[in-house]
Amino acid sequence: MQLKVTRTIPLEEVIQRVTEIERRYTENMEDIPEKFNRGLVGRDVFEDYVEWMGMVHALRAWREGEDFDYLTEDVMELEWEEFSKLTPRRLDLLDQLSRVRSESINDLAAKIGRDVKNVYMDLKKLESLGLIRLVKEGRSMVPELLVHEITFLLW
Repeated sequence: MQLKVTRTIPLEEVIQRVTEIERRYTENMEDIPEKFNRGLVGRDVFEDYVEWMGMVHALRAWREGEDFDYLTEDVMELEWEEFSKLTPRRLDLLDQLSRVRSESINDLAAKIGRDVKNVYMDLKKLESLGLIRLVKEGRSMVPELLVHEITFLLW
């Protein structure tokens, strides 16, 4: 099963991706568009360049004091074991996260009327798929929705 996911990429992951792309292409990244136009590099290299450029611009804006925000659209190939993690309760939990502001997992569970342990287990499964992240704030874990859109691709 494939999912097309539009999601927010956290700052740490953007820094990691930029580093990986720069490591992969030891040449000057700024030369890639010209090389692509002359047929010296393939489309995959140019797509890496476009992603790199977007992330670099987001990092520059953040360093200049703007809020950090970077979205990407990925196609995720899920094996049945991973796909089966997207139960109706977990999909509903994603929907609830888009509507309800919570200060902790306990707070979220109380607001949506579910058992804390079950909410925590569901959040951990969603985190393993990269759809949310759990951010430690003091002694609490705060769920942060990373997904803006999920499309199930059936072909």
